[in-house]
Amino acid sequence: MEKSSKSELCIVTSRNIFDAPCLAKYCSLIDEPFDIIYWDKCGITEDCGAENYFRHEGIVATNASKKQKILKYYGFFKYVNKILKQNDYKKLIIFPTQVSWLILGKLKGRDKNRYLLDIRDYAGENKFIIRKLTAKAVKNARLCSITSDAYKAFLPKGIDYLVSHNVQEIDKGLVELYRNRTKKNVSSGDRIVLSFIGTVRFIDNLKELIKRFSGDNRFLLRFIGRGSDELKSFVEENGYDNVELVGQFERSELAKFYFDTDIAINLYGNANPYLDYALSNKLYSAAIMGMPILVSPKTYMAKVSEKYGFGYAADVLDEKLADRVFAYYEGLSLEELHQNCDAFMEEVKKDEKKYAYALTEFLKY
Repeated sequence: MEKSSKSELCIVTSRNIFDAPCLAKYCSLIDEPFDIIYWDKCGITEDCGAENYFRHEGIVATNASKKQKILKYYGFFKYVNKILKQNDYKKLIIFPTQVSWLILGKLKGRDKNRYLLDIRDYAGENKFIIRKLTAKAVKNARLCSITSDAYKAFLPKGIDYLVSHNVQEIDKGLVELYRNRTKKNVSSGDRIVLSFIGTVRFIDNLKELIKRFSGDNRFLLRFIGRGSDELKSFVEENGYDNVELVGQFERSELAKFYFDTDIAINLYGNANPYLDYALSNKLYSAAIMGMPILVSPKTYMAKVSEKYGFGYAADVLDEKLADRVFAYYEGLSLEELHQNCDAFMEEVKKDEKKYAYALTEFLKY
């Protein structure tokens, strides 16, 4: 049986620590001991500065069926409830939304108005039952944060949501080095490097992207992260020689991957509520670096990045996409691009300042 804890604060998440970049923000703002209950889906031991780690082991295959995933969630539900029953926490930070459903009984009862609900993604709120579960979790929370202002479209009205952006720290020296680079001389044969960095998902959409650039030696496409192996047979069988695949990587390697990139790939698709409202980590990383980014058309990501002038809406079904991206890169002014990225990040910083204050007040409670 797990040991009891004297911490008053606990973070509860169904994600691996490496897959929860928001933890770095919490750790920088929390000035008291805290515990963490997390779901280890990859079979690794991790650290985030917590006093006590309550680690639920439950590896989930990327191709797991819906039934298998439900059974895994049931195992996590039992584990979380056991730890929370065992420890008398005064404050909880919960993410993503699905975790709140698992412990909704506690959140409506003893822990009402004692938790922060961090809404990281759309979670299926178009379905009646899920919409009701989310509404109950939101209305009983002391503080609700969202990672995209567009999420207000499917969440309960009348709530003072605070935007907590998916910003990740990037070494300032690296950013300066990257921004001082000269643009590729594409007219003399320099290849433009397009990189997808992070967990590789929505494979069919990425296969269409690869097709659009197949055999075009003006470009090198790189897919870097867990799940990239799902593209391996497709790339090898079709002989795509301008595609590189890199598996799961250490966080310390992230800077190098970004430094070697000319345009970030952030193409998941659209016409899907799981994709249409979100602002991803990659968007902020690109803005910090001063890097253009490819985004899916008709998404909030496209609306924001095009408004600030550092995003390009790329349709993976467009037969002329490679030529369009080439012309886009060729016409870029790096000075103007960097100014646009900085204007976006200034607005992000304003939201972050408001959120930091609200979180600090929550922790005093």
